[in-house]
Amino acid sequence: MFQHIRSAHPEARSVMGVSWLYNLRAYTRLFPQAFVESIQPVSGPLHLNGSSTWGQLLDWRQQVKPAVRDELLRRLVDMDVAAPWRVFPLQAQMATCGVQLFHDAFT
Repeated sequence: MFQHIRSAHPEARSVMGVSWLYNLRAYTRLFPQAFVESIQPVSGPLHLNGSSTWGQLLDWRQQVKPAVRDELLRRLVDMDVAAPWRVFPLQAQMATCGVQLFHDAFT
């Protein structure tokens, strides 16, 4: 992927991501250390339509994880309708770093 980015988009200077998966060490091990060190909470609103946030409720077989479902349902009673994304057990986080670190790691 980064070979393609380098050739098709040489103007690219940074990589930015937003995901609830940044809460998982098994996932963050896949990224350059500087990217991982930049992880921080998302400050603005999140769209729940089509986002990966719902993915934390499913296992690899696309079955609902009972413990995560139950935690989400427990949190619904305190949901702020202006910020419904906050009821999810694992909050989305963002990360960013220079694209060269990805080129160095993956090409």
